[in-house]
Amino acid sequence: MHKITLLAGILLSGIFSHACDVCGCAASSFSLGLLPSSNHHFIGIRSGWRTFTTTHPPLFGTQEAPSDQLFTTSELYGRWKINRKFQLLGIVPYVQNQEQQVPNSYTIRGLGDITVLGNYVFIQNTDSLSRRWKQSGTIGIGVKSPTGKFDRSSTTTATEELLIGRNMYPGTGTFDFIANLNYSTQRGSWGYLTESSFSYKTANQTGYQFGHAVSTTHLAFYRWNINENLKFLPQAGVNYNHNLSDRIDRKPTDLSYNGGTLVNAQLSVAVLYKNWALTALGQVPVYQQLGNGYVVQKAAFRLGINYFITRQ
Repeated sequence: MHKITLLAGILLSGIFSHACDVCGCAASSFSLGLLPSSNHHFIGIRSGWRTFTTTHPPLFGTQEAPSDQLFTTSELYGRWKINRKFQLLGIVPYVQNQEQQVPNSYTIRGLGDITVLGNYVFIQNTDSLSRRWKQSGTIGIGVKSPTGKFDRSSTTTATEELLIGRNMYPGTGTFDFIANLNYSTQRGSWGYLTESSFSYKTANQTGYQFGHAVSTTHLAFYRWNINENLKFLPQAGVNYNHNLSDRIDRKPTDLSYNGGTLVNAQLSVAVLYKNWALTALGQVPVYQQLGNGYVVQKAAFRLGINYFITRQ
């Protein structure tokens, strides 16, 4: 196996996953973060969990009880390095979303929206022994396809708009376009990673359009080489997400409480052993204003394992 070098990679699975009606998932961002790379393809699986509590606004003069949501996404994902400058990335999600509101609860599960991205490597000198500051960076564009089941109900009445949790479905019914940028620099054992993304969302066949989304993450990391085969990469930083409000027939939805801003403190670690990488990530909100204050995110977690395939 070639000497492992650091490359910040981003692979976005429904960036800000879905926008919301009156329930969770109003702002969320997940990325690959730091991964080892040189002449390697990789394939991996990972699972993420996000929890929310929602206080529904009064409907017809009656205040509904709060509800809890658990969003679980398990993904098969990978990267194919076409050459030194170009990479192709893909992700296939399986989604299971649960909502509990006394005395009722329900679960929706199924294949989510598949995402494919192409990245251009604009700088990569991490293999150079003569440079004090080692850098890597990619810029890319991609598309999320409407492969997941989505809400096909009418959006013509206020009652429907308030009651239907469109974000609970595995898919959105739209082709969405993604732009991403990531960059890392390292001197000695210390380094810095920044990654940003923008998701442009189109309307589905019912005329419903989830809000466009932007995300940025800034992390400091430390590379701890135990031996030639075993390495630890702890990381700490901040993650910012913002969703615009949803639209119906190109007009902002006043009755659907969605969109907002979320800032997370983030801790993560990668454990690298030969061709394998174990990753873990946790996020805790330090500021949030989601769904006009009706939505509160509690925490987010993700675990994953990757296998790296050396290019011949």
